[in-house]
Amino acid sequence: MKKLFMGLCLLLCLGFACIAAAAVQTYGPDFSRFTVDVPQGWTASPNTGGCQISSPDGASSVSIQINRSGGKSALELAQLIAADMPGEKNIEEEDGGVNIYATIDGVRVAVSVVADDDKFLVITVAGPDSATLDRIVNSLGDAE
Repeated sequence: MKKLFMGLCLLLCLGFACIAAAAVQTYGPDFSRFTVDVPQGWTASPNTGGCQISSPDGASSVSIQINRSGGKSALELAQLIAADMPGEKNIEEEDGGVNIYATIDGVRVAVSVVADDDKFLVITVAGPDSATLDRIVNSLGDAE
């Protein structure tokens, strides 16, 4: 009886773990699709070039976009993006990309821009749930 009870507890724990697991979803334009893990309870909305993933309370979000670069560098693209952002911005070049840091309406926002060949990737992260936002960004992969 004790072994049966322990087995049922193990199955229940595994079942709850599966329910709480992130759902892998695919987004992006036809020329460059990507996968991303969407945590349980978070909302993923597709849009042109990618998706936006928001926390249940709407306080944290990540936007992932892939578009054609038109021959522009990551720095040129980041400068165009920064020009459309309100407030003070800090632009930093790093290996392989450019980061934009800003505070908009009291919310810390980070935008990463990477350009490669004829396309570019923009990841915008905002909100206080940095641990979950990092997991989402780190889950990005190429769709096959």
